[in-house]
Amino acid sequence: MKVWILTSEYNDYDQHGEVFEGVFAKKPTSAQIQKFCGITESGADHVLAGGGRQRHEDSWYILKEYDA
Repeated sequence: MKVWILTSEYNDYDQHGEVFEGVFAKKPTSAQIQKFCGITESGADHVLAGGGRQRHEDSWYILKEYDA
């Protein structure tokens, strides 16, 4: 069985590591990611492709698939 784990990272003065945001039993849809993260459709598409930092933003999401 596989699960999808959504994490976030923050780049600020204290430099946070990965922070658990949520878990999904199957790969979430763009609409689910948009609602869950409060981001745009293009942002959700980036997260669904794996996510990560794109430019110089202070926070970003990462979506990975794991064996349960």
